[in-house]
Amino acid sequence: MKSLLNSYPATMKTLNLHGVGDLRYEDHDVPALEPGTVLLKIKACGICSSDIPRIFTNGTYHFPTVPGHEFSGQIVAVGDGVDESLLGRRSCVFPMLPCRKCRACQRQEWAQCSGYSYFGSRQDGAFAEYLVAPVWNLVPFSDELDYRVAALCEPAAVSIHAANLGGIKEGMNVAVVGTGTIALLIGFFARKRAGSGKVIILGRNAEKLEYAKKLGFDIVNTKEQAADEGVKALTDGVGADVVIEAVGTNEAIENSVKCAAALGTVVLVGNPYDDLKMEKNVYWSILRKQITVKGSWNSNYNDRINDWKEAIGEFETSDLDFLGLVTHTFRLEEQEKAFGVVRDPKEFSIKVMFTMD
Repeated sequence: MKSLLNSYPATMKTLNLHGVGDLRYEDHDVPALEPGTVLLKIKACGICSSDIPRIFTNGTYHFPTVPGHEFSGQIVAVGDGVDESLLGRRSCVFPMLPCRKCRACQRQEWAQCSGYSYFGSRQDGAFAEYLVAPVWNLVPFSDELDYRVAALCEPAAVSIHAANLGGIKEGMNVAVVGTGTIALLIGFFARKRAGSGKVIILGRNAEKLEYAKKLGFDIVNTKEQAADEGVKALTDGVGADVVIEAVGTNEAIENSVKCAAALGTVVLVGNPYDDLKMEKNVYWSILRKQITVKGSWNSNYNDRINDWKEAIGEFETSDLDFLGLVTHTFRLEEQEKAFGVVRDPKEFSIKVMFTMD
């Protein structure tokens, strides 16, 4: 082992989930550094919308578990067989740990692995001071990139994956249903692909829609106007060539179908909280307009397509204000305030993060 630290830390502070709704700020043993792994000192970790039901409703796959899968940090120790030049490097971490044996893994389609583990849900994640990760999962980035922006890499990779599945081309009109972090990131990447085409953000939160408008997007407030009417008004009555749904509710999915143009594509990204139903007329619309419906899960991280490297490249070269998406930061011990912001519909927030420095 080689390390930037005087000694390998024995314990660390974490947010440890002991049961549904029982998230404790407490000491936790630092995992052992195995060959082929590194010790990452966590600098920033975002709260994902999926963390809310995971912590407060459904629980993780076992208790206790340290949540957190959107993170960045600095490599402070390396295990045997690891290139020592990684010491001191900044890095994100692809949070999936695939089995490497199933049919999907043989195709490097890691997100469809049938026996994977995952930082923050199936094993301890990054609501912590340290995390041990395999070298294979590292996504290094430059010293100039802010740790908070880099911690957006996971939702950015998910967004790039969804935009790519939409097959967005120059001049296409794109509608994004949702106003959360992933929806806005999808908007950024859709705009780059659509060029002269319109990118329309649809949602119900007036404050978030106004924020999206300031980012340069067309908007439709679905509390004030029917979604399809709003999109058609912005697209000469045609509808959107590609609709990407990033909410996971009946209303959002039905609106996505209604907003799609004939022969258009709908990409479903949002995670549902409950069972879903579809009106007969909406289903008929899929048939009659011959809409292509695609599911999008996680991101690509293989030899052919690496959404994570693309995301880092965008962060490092784009003049877009990605840091502006991080509206709140808290210390780990301020967990009640942090989750209070995320769960309060009256509080304006996009991405809420824990920062460790």
